[in-house]
Amino acid sequence: MAASKKPPSSQSPKKSSQTKKAPAQKSAHGSAAKTAMKKLLVIIIVGFVAVAFIGSFAYRYATRQGSAPSIAVVNGEPISAGPDSMLANFYRQFYEQERQAAESEEEELTEQKNRELMKRALDTVIQRTIILQYAEREGITVNRETVLSAIIKKGYYAGNGKTFDEQRYNSTPESTRQDIFRSEKEQLIINMFVNEHFGNVTVSEVELKSFFQFADYGKKIEYVFLRYDDIPEETLREFYEENPQLFEKAHVAHILIKDDEEKAQEILEKVKANPKLFAQIAQESSEDTTKDKGGDLGWFYRKDMIAEFSESAFTLKKGEISPLVRTTFGTHIIKALDDVKVESYDSALSRIKSEYVSEHRDEVEKKVATLSKEILTEASADSKNFDALLKKNDLRTTTTDYISVMGQYILDENRNTPLFELMNNEELVDLVFATEIGRVGGPIKTPEGEILFKVIGEKSFDQSEYEKSKEYLTGTYNTLKENYLFNDWYNHEVKNSKIVDNFSQFFPRQG
Repeated sequence: MAASKKPPSSQSPKKSSQTKKAPAQKSAHGSAAKTAMKKLLVIIIVGFVAVAFIGSFAYRYATRQGSAPSIAVVNGEPISAGPDSMLANFYRQFYEQERQAAESEEEELTEQKNRELMKRALDTVIQRTIILQYAEREGITVNRETVLSAIIKKGYYAGNGKTFDEQRYNSTPESTRQDIFRSEKEQLIINMFVNEHFGNVTVSEVELKSFFQFADYGKKIEYVFLRYDDIPEETLREFYEENPQLFEKAHVAHILIKDDEEKAQEILEKVKANPKLFAQIAQESSEDTTKDKGGDLGWFYRKDMIAEFSESAFTLKKGEISPLVRTTFGTHIIKALDDVKVESYDSALSRIKSEYVSEHRDEVEKKVATLSKEILTEASADSKNFDALLKKNDLRTTTTDYISVMGQYILDENRNTPLFELMNNEELVDLVFATEIGRVGGPIKTPEGEILFKVIGEKSFDQSEYEKSKEYLTGTYNTLKENYLFNDWYNHEVKNSKIVDNFSQFFPRQG
């Protein structure tokens, strides 16, 4: 039960788009190497972070069911799933991390995603509980003065230019002060436990050199990306002209009230009586993250928002205010800041391509797959044909810098252009490391197309680079080794603990 990790990007009514990821092909070298790294990175002890109300809607959504008295029991100690529990706070922290990471991806807050976040939060709380129980048995503790010093240092009660503002402290509810004290004390005990048991590891020269070889090794490829949206201009223009509604954009502001429709009705009457004060009223009353901008959502396409919201927003003329609009996020009041407009072809080109691909998915996938197969069939027989085949089909290759086994940040051969289309693609890295130098590999299927590549080189050990990196490598590997040792200890403790996990009773799988 190791501690582990799209709800919507905000409480604004953005709609999500989901794409299926192609199944990864595993290779011996890539998979083994990454498995070794992931084993080293398996555990991070997460501190208590209280994220004020973020994700509370999603938390209530996820926890609407639950029949057991506690979500888990660890060696007789119950773990609560209440809204003010450690579990809820970790959930909110993970929720906020997901929300920030997904702001541009517009992924949906699904039942399954809530389930994953809650399971991760529970695993983290179980881990903390096992550590604290062990620390208590071993007599590891901290005194009150140390805890108070840590609280002041972290600025819980800072204000008015002081590290400790007595007025702020006195105005903080006693229950909140106790929660802060308890969580800080627990975190200090966990830190002491980690330092005492895993803080004195040593790293040998052999280990360090092996780690450098693992981290620094890479392969260089030249590749072509056969994109699904590589479509003739005349086809795109025809599609644009036949579907103007797909490229309409609206510019509105909104006020969101999550759970109180009566309050929303009162605000609606207020803004209709004073339409020029809409932005001010939004700042005062809206429960959405756009409140600081007067509720302004900017320009958006019809499909960018959930249907109920767009249906209302796209009927409004500049200055008009909608009746109450109910969505899964709550109740909205919408004001049109401009008239709806159809974006020009040049401005909407990226959107035109994505909409065309969406509506002709089978057609474009089949076209790309056919071309990909033709190139691979001939190039596999003789890899020298690869460049000629690409030239014949008017396809341009790109050459990469060395790709590491983690494949997280890939640059072009000049090391000045990030190749985002290749990054964080496990299937690509696995296949590259399984392919011999001079051989052709692929296809790597992505949501945007297929990648074909040829391995053109590999990186050898560089002693001078090793010497320059040695200090950094020592610190990094030392931390990884500590985490690896902790993971061994933790797995042993879990096996010898009595853990009752009621997660499935609180969050039953749907369907």
